[in-house]
Formats: sequence, C-alpha cells, structure tokens
Amino acid sequence: MNIILIGPPASGKGTQSALLEKEFDLVHVSTGDLLRNIAKQHSKLADEINSCISMGKFIPDGLITELLKSHLSKIGKRNGILLDGYPRTVQQAKSLKDFLQIDFVIELKLSTESVVGRVLDRAVCPVCGKSYLKSQTPSGECDKCHAKLVARSDDTEQIAKKRVEDFYNQTYPVIDYYKNSKCYHQIDGEKSPNEVFDQICKVIRSV
Repeated sequence: MNIILIGPPASGKGTQSALLEKEFDLVHVSTGDLLRNIAKQHSKLADEINSCISMGKFIPDGLITELLKSHLSKIGKRNGILLDGYPRTVQQAKSLKDFLQIDFVIELKLSTESVVGRVLDRAVCPVCGKSYLKSQTPSGECDKCHAKLVARSDDTEQIAKKRVEDFYNQTYPVIDYYKNSKCYHQIDGEKSPNEVFDQICKVIRSV
C-alpha cells in the first residue's frame, strides 16, 4: 500500500505521516527531510539545495525525482511507502508512475491564513531536529536534548506566503491530475490532528 500525502506547508503532513507510519507499518519518506539532510553536507549538490531552500523555491523536477528513486532503492518497504512532499508538480506525478504504484492520494485541505499561522508557530531542536509548536512548548526547550528551540531558516511570513502561492500555482495542478482517479481523497486539514488522522484511517479502511 503506497500513499501520497499532499497539502500546503504546515498542513500537518509530518504529524499525520508519523501516525500513519505506525498504524499501517509504512515507511515514511519525506522529501523535505531528505533534502535538509543533504543540505547539511559539504558538496555542490548541498549548495544547490540550500540556495533553493533559502529562497523558498522548489527543487528542479529531475533532481528531486532522481534523489527520491535513489533513496527508495536503499530502504525496506515494509507494508508500503508513505510519500510526503512528492510529487509537487504534474511532471513529478507522471515520473512517479514509472517506479511506484500509488494506492491513495490524500489531500489535506487548509486555508492560506491557517498555513501562515502554523508556519510562524513552528520551532525545531537544533541538536536532534525534533519539531515543536511554540504555542504548545512554553519552556522553549527540547524535552529530549533540553536545547533552546529555534525557528527554521525558511519559516518566515514572507517565505511562507510565497510557498503557499507556489503550492497553488505549481502543486495544486497535481491534485487536479489525481482528482479523476479512485485513489484521490480530500481531508479537512483544519481539524485537530486526531480528527484528521481518524478521517484518513476511515478512507484507507473503507477500500
């Protein structure tokens, strides 16, 4: 069972991916995490990725597709793959058909206002990389490393708005691409994480 989880930035894809990975024994593949890990390296590829991330731009289709294919070839698939952050363009969706069969495309629907608010509320531990919400972490520290939480460099209002604009201009056509297929399902991403998770599980188990 292979699933695409798609939605604008801060729509809860990471939270839902972790829940779905555990519930259905899936391998969560986040292209965002994959790119950030590569960006930490000292290489020409890392420089290219860092440049795109800092400007809020998407990684070129051919490059991200090859990176994903390479990553998938190195991991075990358990009961299936959960893709988070790919495909982001119609061209990526067409390329994906050549190397992975998709059973569910889950769209998390969220307003622009909610996206920007959530982006500005995000924080991360600079030591272990664990993500937090500032509004739910009054101590401002990682509960594991006790390091002071920081905002990701790309979590600014300006970049958040640009990423939402890019999502609707570049990625939303992907949703249109899948809408006519039986695998497509839309979920109300404005609800609480548990309610969103329940909606997704209902969709998967109803098939």
